[in-house]
Amino acid sequence: MEIVIGLLLSSLSLYLDFTDAECLVVSPARLVVKYGDPASSNCSSDTPVEMGWEATNGGIGLTDKEVKFLRWRVDSVTDWTNKPKCFTDGGQCAKELDITVYKLPDSVSFSYRKPPDPMVEGDLYLLQCLVQNIVPIESLRVTFYKVNTTGEQTELDTQQKPKDNIKTPGNGNYTLDFTPSRDDDGAQLWCSAMLDLGPEGPQPPPVMESDRLNINVHYKPQIKGASCQAAGSALVAVLLLQLIHWL
Repeated sequence: MEIVIGLLLSSLSLYLDFTDAECLVVSPARLVVKYGDPASSNCSSDTPVEMGWEATNGGIGLTDKEVKFLRWRVDSVTDWTNKPKCFTDGGQCAKELDITVYKLPDSVSFSYRKPPDPMVEGDLYLLQCLVQNIVPIESLRVTFYKVNTTGEQTELDTQQKPKDNIKTPGNGNYTLDFTPSRDDDGAQLWCSAMLDLGPEGPQPPPVMESDRLNINVHYKPQIKGASCQAAGSALVAVLLLQLIHWL
């Protein structure tokens, strides 16, 4: 008897899970929208039901009659935290639209700390990349670059903020320790900001670069042992010639 009851309960649970999973379908289920752009998504049901959209922007009240489709649409997305949700009469079934609102940065700027200028070989400098007024900041990837006088480009480092679930615009400050060598004299440094929002986002992911900073590096001259010996031998030869001349 217990086995039969257990099987019945298990079957009922599977049935309820199935009906809940299929009661409403939101398509597309995920949207990535630029702030100010239009957006829309359809809610559908296999059988006609009274349904509506709950949203802070573009909400639709429960329909007067049973329908199989109901579209949510706004001409301009202006709410950073809007979470549209399709629901049926009595709230027996509801499906939320996964929507990400993004904004490209107002500016990307590059600088370094530790005066004076120019740089000195072997000293430690703090490179800074400031990305202003961007969202979502967790999708931002900042990369530091260097290109030498021969045109060879080097990627110094790539950084990304941990997920913090902040949905409103903010600033990102990224730093990197840098120790120049004499080979960096005349090189350029800069940073780029790429907003990677996945396959639903703009392709290719938008990239903004800072201005390039030309650097000069002061360094001590290198005097090799062989050069010193040659210089010493030349000096001795000159002195000997002068001594012979005097004699």
